Amino acid sequence: YHGTPVQLTDENIREFLMDSNQMAAKGLRVIAMAIGTSLDDLVYVGMVGIIDPERPQVALAVSQLKAGGVQVKMITGDAEKTAKAIATRLKIYHNADLSISGEDLEHMNAAELDAAIAKATVFYRVSPVHKLTIVKALQAQGHIVSMTGDGVNDAVALKAADIGIAMGQTGTDVCKEAADMILVKDDFYTIMAAIEEGKAIFHNIRNFVRFQLSTYVDWETSASFN
Repeated sequence: YHGTPVQLTDENIREFLMDSNQMAAKGLRVIAMAIGTSLDDLVYVGMVGIIDPERPQVALAVSQLKAGGVQVKMITGDAEKTAKAIATRLKIYHNADLSISGEDLEHMNAAELDAAIAKATVFYRVSPVHKLTIVKALQAQGHIVSMTGDGVNDAVALKAADIGIAMGQTGTDVCKEAADMILVKDDFYTIMAAIEEGKAIFHNIRNFVRFQLSTYVDWETSASFN
């Protein structure tokens, strides 16, 4: 206190946790700092809140993806309040939605896991193993899963996803190597454009097949009459 170490009390801890929760609720990543010569003998000196602003056009991309029938889920290593605050701003999370921690996933049986992963929109405090579990569970439910990421911790899940998407500017080399697609300018709106283009290609292929089948049937019918 004022440069002099003092005993940490329960009241101090409650105040620190309250300050931490307030910063996290604003979408800040909270870092607590301490000094000392050993991890068993540290003196708490304070905490800072770091803002990691959302990338441009993410909110618009999320809105259009959802309008196009795509389920959007946030998977992050951030704390619960931080994750919810950011997901709320991006319209991924609403008050009635389910949010699940990586630790929660570890204590669920197979049926509970499938139900929770299908319903939840925010997964927080997750590890690379948790991310892989989420991707595989969604695939087992019949979903085509696209996963976006930029760090080493995302590589395994990116590889397992049907479509792994890495950030081109901020993504690590490991992440890019594991991905199927790279966003050169880190623009999430590109994902929506790629989906629309894919739908158009699929629509054209389907129409072509229908035309070919109808032509073949007409030819067979004509040949049989002749």
